[in-house]
Amino acid sequence: MLIVLLLVSFSNFALAGQYTNFLGMRFVDIPAGSFEMGSCKMTKGMQRENRKREFLGLPTVRPGCGALDESVNDNEVPRHKVHIRAFRMAVTPVTAGQYKAYLKAIGEMDSKSDWGLYNEEFRQLNSFGDNKPVVQISWHEAQDFIRWLNENKPEDDPHTYRMPSEAEWEYACRAGGKHRYCGSDDISEVGWVNRQDTEHQRDVTSKGPNAWGLYGMSGSVWQWVEDVYHDSYVGAPTDGSAWTALSLDDDKEFEQEIRAIEQAVRDGKIREIDGVLTMERLKFDAGLKDSRTFSPKNNTIAARVLRGGSWRFSEEFARATYRLAGEPGNWYYGNGFRVAASLP
Repeated sequence: MLIVLLLVSFSNFALAGQYTNFLGMRFVDIPAGSFEMGSCKMTKGMQRENRKREFLGLPTVRPGCGALDESVNDNEVPRHKVHIRAFRMAVTPVTAGQYKAYLKAIGEMDSKSDWGLYNEEFRQLNSFGDNKPVVQISWHEAQDFIRWLNENKPEDDPHTYRMPSEAEWEYACRAGGKHRYCGSDDISEVGWVNRQDTEHQRDVTSKGPNAWGLYGMSGSVWQWVEDVYHDSYVGAPTDGSAWTALSLDDDKEFEQEIRAIEQAVRDGKIREIDGVLTMERLKFDAGLKDSRTFSPKNNTIAARVLRGGSWRFSEEFARATYRLAGEPGNWYYGNGFRVAASLP
């Protein structure tokens, strides 16, 4: 009986503590704990190593993580234990209504510029109701919103708002379980994906929540997290913090792209104006807002991680462990975000 009571108490822990901030965003407590992050797979690199070992008559290697799932991606491994501190997570992705309230507060609703935040494309993509998740949000714009929350919160709000780390996101998604999606093995119970013929984003609470009361963690919209993208978990933090170190190739690859365009202009393969526009776009997508300078040694150039899938993608992308890389300046119409809060 005592064990049953303890299990019930743990499963309802998040619902015991809720908070609504000045913008109407609801947060629930996410309890401290540990979990196994990622998937269990024999990667292509391991397979190549084993072919060599078999040829040499040496013992083969195994991932050492239990039952293998060959259908997952190599960037979801190695599975590793992560320890998470207690924090709070928004119950839903940021809604169109919440984001519009922010745009109004900073004066963007009155902007007539096609390059402003409240431009015609944004209005069209977010015209399906204020309770839909906001879309067409870059990583930088999500960070600007979060910065505004912290700068404008009332004095009695003790939280520090931020993006969740990737580890916190997956931990909150799993909610103490091992489901394929965030809260269920059946995607139709917890999220919208394109096999359900969805033509646009749906209400943030129109599917069921996971065990910790979080809606739309699978399906709905892609959600930015704080972390720089790496193509595996080798070297990833195990304390639940965001992995902000640059991938070794990020700055080199970006610099090579710029140099290649410059060379193409010199060789006459492309017009100078086309070269300039292409470089400006690359720098914008990479987050280099001052286009007059080029400084790749800055973590704003690195790809960031998106989680959760969206209504425009199949259920494969909505898996609890699926990871996607996105340039921080990417305005894709399926990208949204969710806010976390550090406990006082």
